[in-house]
Amino acid sequence: MNGSSTPHDGFGARMWRAALELIYPARCAACDVILDEPDDAFCRGCALTLAPIASACPRCARPTAARLARPAPCIGCLEHPPRFSLAASGYEFGGALAEAIRRLKWHHMPELAPALGALLYAALARAPAGFGDVDLIVPVPLHRKRLRAREFNQAAELAVALREAARLHGAPLGRVAVDARALERTRDTPPQTGLDALQRRHNMLDAFRARDPARVRKKRVLVVDDVLTTGATADACAAALLHAGAAAVLVLTLGRAMP
Repeated sequence: MNGSSTPHDGFGARMWRAALELIYPARCAACDVILDEPDDAFCRGCALTLAPIASACPRCARPTAARLARPAPCIGCLEHPPRFSLAASGYEFGGALAEAIRRLKWHHMPELAPALGALLYAALARAPAGFGDVDLIVPVPLHRKRLRAREFNQAAELAVALREAARLHGAPLGRVAVDARALERTRDTPPQTGLDALQRRHNMLDAFRARDPARVRKKRVLVVDDVLTTGATADACAAALLHAGAAAVLVLTLGRAMP
């Protein structure tokens, strides 16, 4: 969880990293046990609970029952297309992943973001074609009241970690800017937990706006969040971005929960 070395690291940097790992050994993002491999996010036991999404609807990231080379949009997306063009999620929400996200958000542990951001970057290899062509990375914003209480935005932490992982791998996404202020949450919406799909959509109605349309106009925007459930939050973000003139909106999350 301490970040991986690259061939471009100098000898001094590698020695400094090794010293830090001796003093502050990397720990599992879910159970806090010391890791055998410091670049991993989870210990071996917790890693067994991960369920990578290898095949999913390209519009809403709902996993398919069978693994398909080129999945088609699901019936739900054909009947009610989301306003975002594509969506991808790295893992089914549950097990160690769910615990790590809960610790990140509710236990005030932003230090988990780099390891989880690396997982998010790895998930791009399983994402639909098109995710490699984005102009801006925008995390789902918190309302200012909730941001003051939590002191950080977990989606912004993941977005920065995603970009850094891409940079370390020499990927084009590593050169794309993260704009945590492109979107503003205009209402302090109640938590989505426990709400059905209709209630979630109503809860998110007009909940976001673009601060400055010029920042997103004619750009392909990658919206980053921790978990996608019904897609109501992502859809509301997409609506605000498209209204401001964005060319397209893509959505990337670490987990995919089933409503």
